[in-house]
Amino acid sequence: MTVPKMSPEEGGNVLTSGTRSDSKEAGEPSRAASVAFIRSWPLSLLCLCFFPLLLGLGNWQLQRAAEKQNLLDRIDGRLSAQPQSIDQLHEPQSYTPVRLLGFYTDEYFYLDNRTRNGRVGYEILQVFETGNSERGKRRWLINRGWVPASSQRSELPEVAYPLAAKVITGFIYPSDNQVGRESNEAPSRTTPHARIQSLDNIVESGLRLDHPQWHIRLSADSDTALFTDWQLVNTNPQRHQGYAVQWFSMAAALCLLWLLAATNIREMVRQKWFKKPTKQT
Repeated sequence: MTVPKMSPEEGGNVLTSGTRSDSKEAGEPSRAASVAFIRSWPLSLLCLCFFPLLLGLGNWQLQRAAEKQNLLDRIDGRLSAQPQSIDQLHEPQSYTPVRLLGFYTDEYFYLDNRTRNGRVGYEILQVFETGNSERGKRRWLINRGWVPASSQRSELPEVAYPLAAKVITGFIYPSDNQVGRESNEAPSRTTPHARIQSLDNIVESGLRLDHPQWHIRLSADSDTALFTDWQLVNTNPQRHQGYAVQWFSMAAALCLLWLLAATNIREMVRQKWFKKPTKQT
């Protein structure tokens, strides 16, 4: 008995096991949904405006630190030179080391509102004469350094100075005539042994200084020097670097705030790492 052959058309109608559907596999559909990244455009634009500003301020502080460091390097290079005699100096220049031989006069002043290590005091400015009667005497204003103020405002600290001839060393420094007074305030004439607020008061006191626009700051190892610890620049490079770190930290904090408050980063992370797995059949 022969088995009848099936035609190809009939074979195409043979049912296969299982069912076919154009839809997804049976099971629970995924609950993850696409979420837009930006949630608040106004806040994003605001952060976009402030972020480059904070970066620019940080870079500006780094540039200021580099400028101050270069200035300090030039000053150190000039101060490291050997002191030259003040009588051989043709034209004074800032931070030029000098050596003087002469006498202190009894004309000294208390420059007020000077601090060292958080303590208030005075800087002692005293006239120093060089040369002799044959060559002609020259008069220089010497900043001998700092002394602490007395407990009572009305009491001024004692100032001692040698009567014999002395050799002193220091460096030339410009007289900042605007320190301690308003620019539109006229300087007042002051007698020696008095408290002053600016160097203009000394210039107007008739001291007959050879170079009133300059004075000499004593070196720390110079004879008759008081407590010096001179501040060569208003702000040191380390402070500018600290300011730069603050600006950059604010920029980083602003970026973090933008991610948390103006975007859906938390929802996207939650969907990616805490999504429930789908059932398998």
